[in-house]
Amino acid sequence: MQLTHRAKVPETNGEFATVRSPDSDHYIEINWYEGQEVHSGDELDHIAFEVDDLDSTVTQLASIGVKTVTITIESPNSKWTYIKDPDGIWIELFQKKA
Repeated sequence: MQLTHRAKVPETNGEFATVRSPDSDHYIEINWYEGQEVHSGDELDHIAFEVDDLDSTVTQLASIGVKTVTITIESPNSKWTYIKDPDGIWIELFQKKA
């Protein structure tokens, strides 16, 4: 995999990097936040999916009983919220802003 992007996240006092395989449109985002106690390898923190329209996606999921577990958070470049899967793993849904 190759590093495609790395940036600081002032809102969380952390940073993230994205990596992808050369022949794929899919990527993995790796996050780090200062001051959070994380035990490497203990468990999956969360998985994220980019959606075209976050509000519409949340409304559609709510119609089948899926509830968000956080408020919608906005930054200058994106907005996101979280839901939980049946096993309790957090799923991030995010929308890039134009």
